[in-house]
Amino acid sequence: MTDVVVRPMVAADVDPALDMFAEVAGEGIWLGTEAGFDRDRRRASWLAGLADPHLASLVVVDRVTGRIQGNGSVHVARYGVGEIGMALAGGARGRGLGGLLLDGLIEAARGMGAHKVDLQVWPHNEPAIRLYLSRGFVVEGRLRGHYRRASGQVWDAIVMGLALVPASTGAAGSGLPDAACLPATLDLRG
Repeated sequence: MTDVVVRPMVAADVDPALDMFAEVAGEGIWLGTEAGFDRDRRRASWLAGLADPHLASLVVVDRVTGRIQGNGSVHVARYGVGEIGMALAGGARGRGLGGLLLDGLIEAARGMGAHKVDLQVWPHNEPAIRLYLSRGFVVEGRLRGHYRRASGQVWDAIVMGLALVPASTGAAGSGLPDAACLPATLDLRG
């Protein structure tokens, strides 16, 4: 894709990225954040994050128009797991931009020493789930009735993870079954 570039966010990107993010939040179905969020607080958080050595924020920029088509971040906690969040403008979806952004976030996490990345996704966001699966993410669980929406509805979230280094089983193990022991026909939709 030569018409876009994925690059680190800089201070000048914050306001246009917030405009795009607010549009996606206003759709009410893709993000945990909904319309009416505190823009000033989010702006301050994003600006502060630019100086955080444990956080990488990226933007997808249209080379022709200069318009931000997406943004995302990965925060690597002290225990080595990077938590990913990302958003794409409506017109940017289905064009491969999400894959470019996700790849950039995974590489940023590696660069910060992460051994794993994870994320949460709504069960109805099938395009995003397909993208994550295509990059090697696996479903690690489902948070049932976990998020209360502004409408009063309570939504589930699917937790997905991608190991960046081989995992060990731990010193003593938990005694709980490994995900590979679960039925292959496990229905994750319901």
